[in-house]
Parts: sequence; structure tokens; C-alpha cells
Amino acid sequence: MSRERIDPALDIRRAHDPEMNASLYLAGELPRRLTRWLERHLLECDDCWREVWLARRGRFIAEHARELAPPTLRDAVRGAVQLSATEYRSARRRRAWFRRR
Repeated sequence: MSRERIDPALDIRRAHDPEMNASLYLAGELPRRLTRWLERHLLECDDCWREVWLARRGRFIAEHARELAPPTLRDAVRGAVQLSATEYRSARRRRAWFRRR
């Protein structure tokens, strides 16, 4: 059986940081061995469990609170962005022309 190399910066067993533990765990950035360790730790540590719960709850609320902008607003924003990009390119050309003289 091969042993996983654990990046010391990710070794959550050394420094107890519930917020960091939860974020690494939920992002799937922990090696399998540390994931299993943290899952056992969550059963004993209220602080880490609370952070995981809050992060999951926050994600759920954010995903369900999304509301699409009305088509007229989306079109207006797209138009403003395109206009701004055109004006930006035009201003760059003018500055470049003045520099050459």
C-alpha cells in the first residue's frame, strides 16, 4: 500500500483551525488520509463541525438565492460593457498617437 505524501502546510492535525479545516475539506483539497482523519474529528469537535455546517448552509443559501436579471437589464449591461471597451480602445489609440508626435 502506497503512503500519501502530506504537504506540511495542509496537515490540519498540527494546527487546529476550524475555518481552514472546513474550507479544505469542502473544497476536496485534502489528501484521502487527512479527509478520513477530519471526518472522524468532526464527530468530536463542535467547532469544526459548526464550520462545515455553516459553509454548507451558506453555499445552499447562495445557490438558491440566485435570481436572473431581466433580459432588458442584461442587454443594457452588455451594451455598457461593449461601449466601455470600445471607448477604452479608442482612448488607447489616441494616447499612442500623441506619444508618437
